[in-house]
Amino acid sequence: MIEAKNLHKTYNHDLKELQVLKGINLNIKNNEIVCIAGPSGAGKSTLLHLLGGLDYPTSGSVLFDGDDIYKMPFNSLAALRNKDIGFVFQFYHLFSEFNALENVLLPAVVSARFKRKDAENRARQLLSMVGLAKRLTHRPSELSGGEQQRVAIARALINNPRALLCDEPTGNLDSKTGTQILDILFSLNKEKSVTQVLVTHNEEIAKFCTRTIYLKDGQISKN
Repeated sequence: MIEAKNLHKTYNHDLKELQVLKGINLNIKNNEIVCIAGPSGAGKSTLLHLLGGLDYPTSGSVLFDGDDIYKMPFNSLAALRNKDIGFVFQFYHLFSEFNALENVLLPAVVSARFKRKDAENRARQLLSMVGLAKRLTHRPSELSGGEQQRVAIARALINNPRALLCDEPTGNLDSKTGTQILDILFSLNKEKSVTQVLVTHNEEIAKFCTRTIYLKDGQISKN
């Protein structure tokens, strides 16, 4: 489903070059749960962002179902991110002025994939699925960290994506809440066949994934 070919990423900072990724090659198959692990600064989040079309590589390519996403027109890439790829981040990235239901609805409103009534029904179903049926009208400031992450997962699923990319989805949560979030993510793979890529520094998570890709100094050290 997702393939990276000779992926490089270099940032320029204070007239110096920082080479974060150094020729990454990988292939993620349909319905896999792949863990990307490694020490801080290894390039894990950068790799995830490139796989999801959130940033442009310095060189190399990323294929989604055989199509080079970085050769797509900007609008086509944006549509791919909106409809086919869901994102879950460590810091949730919810809009503080919107309640839980409104936050989940946003990607559906942008894509116009569903009629408004159908989108609202789907958002309610997703929030119920993650245990927040009674928190629809609560804003992020009124929710715990674990509840905010559940809202973020529901939002990532609203457009029925084929792939879910998660960047440290339990990084800000206590162990019990983190386990609950992982249970939700793994059940999505089993019940709805959602392909997942999880970035984490927690190797315990890796034990539950199909396979683990280890990064070190911008390169794959084990696959």
